[in-house]
Amino acid sequence: MSDFNVTVACWRGKEIKAEAELRSYWDKEFYVVRRQPSLLIIKHKGDPFEAVKKLKEMVDPRYTTLLKAIPYDYSVPADINEVVKAVEKAAKKIPEGETFRITLQGPIFELRGDDWVELDREEVIRRVAEVVKRPVNLTQPQWVVYIKSLPLRGIQQAGISVHRPEWIFTVKPY
Repeated sequence: MSDFNVTVACWRGKEIKAEAELRSYWDKEFYVVRRQPSLLIIKHKGDPFEAVKKLKEMVDPRYTTLLKAIPYDYSVPADINEVVKAVEKAAKKIPEGETFRITLQGPIFELRGDDWVELDREEVIRRVAEVVKRPVNLTQPQWVVYIKSLPLRGIQQAGISVHRPEWIFTVKPY
């Protein structure tokens, strides 16, 4: 099974250049699991959160093809039960009393009988929120529970990231 722990968004058509740019920062500490338009799906060999922090420190926003990098705690099948288990483990990072919000990108599924059924977005968010057990703040959360579902080698995978908003590498286009 393919897994990943970082996604990097870049300008469309600049995926090869973005990969080369990442090599200049991360050397051989990563490999590209999948390249798709405007997105590199990456397995970093070290701590993905430290790798993204390094990008934040080193990238000059005026001269980059990189637009956004998100580190992940877990990569699991996009099955609601697997997603909930991974979120429950990752959410232990959120201290008591601190707030969170959930951001969901892509479909999450549930096995019902013999069929995989795509769940309604609100149902996924509700079921995930049940295991976080912290106050919700949709406008200015202290933590983000980020779930990104994408196809990898014929299997829908979900990346699970529990992070502070400032831990994400983002470049504002000029």
